[in-house]
Amino acid sequence: MLNFLTENILSAIRNVNINLVYELRIRANKPVVLNYGGNYTFLGGRGITENIGGALGASYADIEKIIYRASEFSVYSVSEQLRRGFIAGANGERIGLAGEFVYENGSVLTVKDVTSLNIRVPHEVRGCGEEIYRACFMRGIANALIVSAPGRGKTTILRDLARLISSHYLINILINDERNEICACNKDYSLDTGAFTDIIRYADKRDSLVCAMRSMRPDLIITDEVVSPEEADALAACVRGGITVIASAHCKDLESLLTSPVFARVLQEKVFEYYIVLSSAGVGNLSGIYDADLRAVSGRKC
Repeated sequence: MLNFLTENILSAIRNVNINLVYELRIRANKPVVLNYGGNYTFLGGRGITENIGGALGASYADIEKIIYRASEFSVYSVSEQLRRGFIAGANGERIGLAGEFVYENGSVLTVKDVTSLNIRVPHEVRGCGEEIYRACFMRGIANALIVSAPGRGKTTILRDLARLISSHYLINILINDERNEICACNKDYSLDTGAFTDIIRYADKRDSLVCAMRSMRPDLIITDEVVSPEEADALAACVRGGITVIASAHCKDLESLLTSPVFARVLQEKVFEYYIVLSSAGVGNLSGIYDADLRAVSGRKC
């Protein structure tokens, strides 16, 4: 995990509890920052520190070295990821990039002169989806949308729900893992998403869902971060075709979901049977569960 980091940063990371490291932010000529247990702090040579003066710094050369290491010294091999503004590490780390976006024919070609990295560290928290599973899926799988602001644990919960559902139902599950975060797969390792899961990585939802419906015959599709009306419509098409969908969305609360143009049509068509809202207080905490009519169902069996 995180072996692509520079030697000084990797050495410092080894002095902290990696299970509490959610994000690592590396900015050129600025202190290195950790999201540690849900709170931001600085990374010093001996571990976390609240003193900015004791924080490690990073240079443009450090950022360049991390990018080359994460791409296994072939930036060309990750060119499609760069078009989307990230690189995926070998163990599922997502490395977001901020810099100069280069366009060609109206589309992003690549990112160059990178000035900042946001490294999100995947965690397997077995059992974190138990409450949601008991409330929504004990009597059968159902279409559901997990809603929260970024960094509240949506991806971790999706991973655990895949494992739980696979252990209770003999159905085919297709995980659309656009950034290799849900499964954190490489050729030697994958986080536990159950025995009945197939995985499509690094493909946008339109391509992967068409491929899935035509060739993999899934009973359930699990996917992360629906960000456009077109993606929402693609999921709705899967539901209309008889495939169950569990997805996630960036909305800070139920009110934000109701006013989001991304979900206007699926809300009107009642595509999802459950809306699962995570709390802004802490990571992975449940705020409420609502049915297709947006009535609260938390606290009672579904």
